[in-house]
This record gives sequence, structure tokens and C-alpha cells, in this order.
Amino acid sequence: MQPADPLVVVIAASTGGPQALAQLLPRFTSSFSGTIIVAQEMRNGFTRVLADMLNQTCNLPVHEPVDGQILQPSRILMTPSNCRLVLTSCDFGEPGRQILVEDVADSPELRHSRIDYIMTSVAGAFGKRTVGVLLTGVGTDGREGMRAIHSAGGVTIAQDSASSVVFDLPLCAIEAGIVHETLPLWSIADRIAALAKEDADAIAA
Repeated sequence: MQPADPLVVVIAASTGGPQALAQLLPRFTSSFSGTIIVAQEMRNGFTRVLADMLNQTCNLPVHEPVDGQILQPSRILMTPSNCRLVLTSCDFGEPGRQILVEDVADSPELRHSRIDYIMTSVAGAFGKRTVGVLLTGVGTDGREGMRAIHSAGGVTIAQDSASSVVFDLPLCAIEAGIVHETLPLWSIADRIAALAKEDADAIAA
């Protein structure tokens, strides 16, 4: 891993997620140097609509990644519906990480583990410079991904019960003992921004 790698934040949600993301993501300023990857459970095609809506209110550009593109800082990437992402080393000699987009529409098992897969991939690539966030939602997808981030030395954050529409998704990781901080929705962006500043200061030191 190169010292100049950006901080990578994986934010996952299901039920109540679009509303939570609409409040959370615009709080990141244009100077945020990390990359944010969003995994929102939605019907096929709706993540693009959500990305377009968020792009109108966010300070950072929001878009769905395409297969093979290079991971860039100061971006918000919306994982396409029925797809999962994996980060690999670039295969054409350039520095950085390449994003591979895998269609898993025909595999219910793979669809239901998309969050775990993305988080685990990012943790493997960026280690302690990974932040995992579980927002409002149902199910347990994300627990093992948060475990991977926790084990890699990254930071794990869960939305608290009071600000969640459904608390199941954050709770599954909290009960597993792999969440560093449980925060209300309104304070999560500020905490991540503080982590990014700490990371930048450490690079400069």
C-alpha cells in the first residue's frame, strides 16, 4: 500500500437509507480528500436515480462507478443495484486501485452479501485507512465486512438507534463487538472528516 493512498469510507444502508444518505452525504465538504463508497440496497436501476439526486445536493461528485475505472479521491461512488465492487491493483502499470464491478443479479446469495464483499475488499486494500459505516437497515449483511475492517485496524461506526428508521443493520455489528463508535446520523460526517484530517496530518508528519 502506498503512503499516499486516500482514506476510503464504505457506507452501507438498506431500509431508510436514501433519507439518511440525503442528510449525511451533503455534510462532506468539497475539500474532503477521501473516497466514499456507498452500498445502498435498492431495486435494479434505482441507485442511479439516487446518485443523480444526491449529485445535485452534495459538495462532492456522486456517480455509479464503471468497470475498470481508477479509484479517485474526493468522490462518492454509488454501488449499482445488483452489483458488487472489488478493488484490485491496476493491471496497466499505473499507480492506484482499479474498481471491478461484478453483476450478481442472478445469485441471491451473492446479492445478500454485497456489503460484506465490498467492505472486505476495501479493508484488504487499505487496511487501517478504511472506515466502515452501517446506517439504518435490516439484515446482517455488513457484519462480516465490519469485522474485516476492525481486524485490519480501520475504524467502524454504526448509526445509533434513536436516529435509525430500522436499527437491525447497525445492531448486528454492535452486538458482535466490532463497532468502535455508535453515533447519531448528524455527527457521522464530522467524525469521518476528523479521521481524514488525522490521516492527512499523519502523512505530512
